[in-house]
Amino acid sequence: MKKVLQYKSSQIAYYVYGSGANVVFCFHGYGLTGESFAVLQQVLQADFTLICLDFPFHGATNWQEEGSFTDKDLWEIINQINPNPDAPFSLMGYSMGGRIALQLLQNYPKSIKQVALIAPDGLKFNWWQEIATHTAIGKHLFKFTMSHPQWLFAFIKVASLLHLINKTREKFTLAYISEVQERQLLYKRWCTMRSFKPRLSLLRQCIEQYKIPVNLLFGEYDKIITTSQRLAFKKREPLISVKEIRCGHQVLKEKYVVEVAALLSK
Repeated sequence: MKKVLQYKSSQIAYYVYGSGANVVFCFHGYGLTGESFAVLQQVLQADFTLICLDFPFHGATNWQEEGSFTDKDLWEIINQINPNPDAPFSLMGYSMGGRIALQLLQNYPKSIKQVALIAPDGLKFNWWQEIATHTAIGKHLFKFTMSHPQWLFAFIKVASLLHLINKTREKFTLAYISEVQERQLLYKRWCTMRSFKPRLSLLRQCIEQYKIPVNLLFGEYDKIITTSQRLAFKKREPLISVKEIRCGHQVLKEKYVVEVAALLSK
């Protein structure tokens, strides 16, 4: 069921699946929407209520605020739409949404029951994104490049030929910069979501202090989120579990719903 929340001057779209007592806020990947979690409805609807937001410049959300979308904005939105605000709730994040979930875990651990992460971004500091969205020169170059991308196309081609990036990452990157509209959205999305950059050391402290289970699911053949990133996060923390299945980065699909659903406990 699609719903819309009026938040300041913006309209935040979100979807509700299931009617169980356990509330889970779900955060989608780049270029996707909250509807991407609909594949989990049949498996989880009896025990869980999934609340799946569309982020700014994604789906049906109409973001009209000046400046970036922050974890404080997201936390206020969650508090307004949470059907059971007095009880701890769970977080689930796929790809970019994993980075969002990790930021909330870092800043609001007292309210988090558990975290389920599916091929999550945010396990490694992204220097390119940091420079492009947090420095004056970087922001100027980023904006210029989104209007004049020829040099970037050439750079990606050379980097691929020199094996500095793999074919999957090359294809993934080109998919979001080949069209004018996609480049414009990329600029808006990166700049708007720039404040979400969790720190692994703080996350591990929160997980240990508040005893929050964090379950991660990866594709064995994922070339976007590397094995080194996965291992760096887990280290020797018993509350963090990591599982792999035979697929690439596209884990949030109907054929993997049993494995994804298993990340959550009642």
